[in-house]
Amino acid sequence: MFPVSIRQLSLDLLLFKRKMVPVSSPRSQEDELVLHEKRIASHLSILMGGPVEVRFTDNRTTMISCRRKGALHVRLHRMFQQADDRVLNALALYLKKVSPGNCAHILDEFIARHRSEIRTVPTRRRPVSPAGAVIQLDEVLERVSNRYFGGAVGDVRIGWGKERTATRRRRRTRIHSCALATYCFEDTTIRVNPVLDSLKVPDFFIDWVVYHELLHHVLPVERSAGRTRYHDARFRSMERAFARHDDARRWEADNISWLVK
Repeated sequence: MFPVSIRQLSLDLLLFKRKMVPVSSPRSQEDELVLHEKRIASHLSILMGGPVEVRFTDNRTTMISCRRKGALHVRLHRMFQQADDRVLNALALYLKKVSPGNCAHILDEFIARHRSEIRTVPTRRRPVSPAGAVIQLDEVLERVSNRYFGGAVGDVRIGWGKERTATRRRRRTRIHSCALATYCFEDTTIRVNPVLDSLKVPDFFIDWVVYHELLHHVLPVERSAGRTRYHDARFRSMERAFARHDDARRWEADNISWLVK
């Protein structure tokens, strides 16, 4: 019976060990992302000769960004978890600004291959009203569209934005370049500051404001190495094609003090 007892003891011990050893569960997607963040941070730290921290994002417009606060903090789109050594070497050179133009094409190529991974979020189109007390924006849009774009501007809407409170006006006094109108890429809508709904505003200036925002609508945004440029050389060139470009710039400079007060 002794051998049987030994065999039974061995079997019991084996079963006990199996109970004590935790069964490894599959890593979650977030765990995998953390591992890739650490892998890329280590790779970049070696190449850049200093501490680097990496965080993945779901940003739909900026694939690469960084700031230095002690360590270099790098934010990358989640697609970079698939980056190989060649892409990471190019990324390090790009962040160090060592011949960024030479390595940007490698990053652009990588981003283009993985562009399908950029999440698109359905946007609810909020209602806008083009009717003003003085200016009817739908008429302005039609006039500018016909004169400069052959009437072919696609599915773009236009309306007056919300009037800012006195507090918000004070905070944004220095931001007049984006305070007169905005274009939203997600819902293809131009919103014009209601301060321009005034008899003081000449027709050529409101036309200029709408023309500028329509350029954002019809021109593709320039992206290089995950960075976005909304006013590139082509955009500036087409701005100057506006018939009264200089007059509009001059009128804005002369009147901006009351436009954004």
